[in-house]
Amino acid sequence: MRRVTGAAACLLLLAAVPAGTLRGQATLTLAETARWLETDGTEMATSSSDTSLTNVRMVSLTSKAALQLAECRLTIIVTDNSGVSGTRTTMAVPMKEVDVTAVRVVARAEGWHDFIYIPGKYFVTIPARAPETYPFRTTTSRGEQRSYLATIPAKDQEAGAMLMAAVLRAAELCGASATPR
Repeated sequence: MRRVTGAAACLLLLAAVPAGTLRGQATLTLAETARWLETDGTEMATSSSDTSLTNVRMVSLTSKAALQLAECRLTIIVTDNSGVSGTRTTMAVPMKEVDVTAVRVVARAEGWHDFIYIPGKYFVTIPARAPETYPFRTTTSRGEQRSYLATIPAKDQEAGAMLMAAVLRAAELCGASATPR
């Protein structure tokens, strides 16, 4: 039932975005997709503010991501203002390792705290095709870790859908397979 609900939610998110916007991404070359991610994509990769009741300080918590696609590797540099001086997380995603059937726009319920340690409500989650191999790299102030999931904050549902379309286009152009290994 959860899988059906998630698929329905994804279709509802995509229905909210003008079809021409997403179709336009399908014709971009790899260089054009990289340029879009670095400019428009980076502008859209800003979280909504988290001022829920569980946010005791009631300070506006936000995160921003800078996106760069080079040599079929997506680099996502997320900074947020939730700490005293903010935090910085860098995720390196080899696009050939992306599970294109599972890239999703997700919406966090109000006040919900989960595995995504980034403030905001809307996100694009990018899972690996073979999660047990941990092909992605996540670097924080605590060092580098291997991972199987990367996350991009999005300012709203429409931005999330457009970021998802660009990630899928980049993965397709970099040779990601739709079938698991």
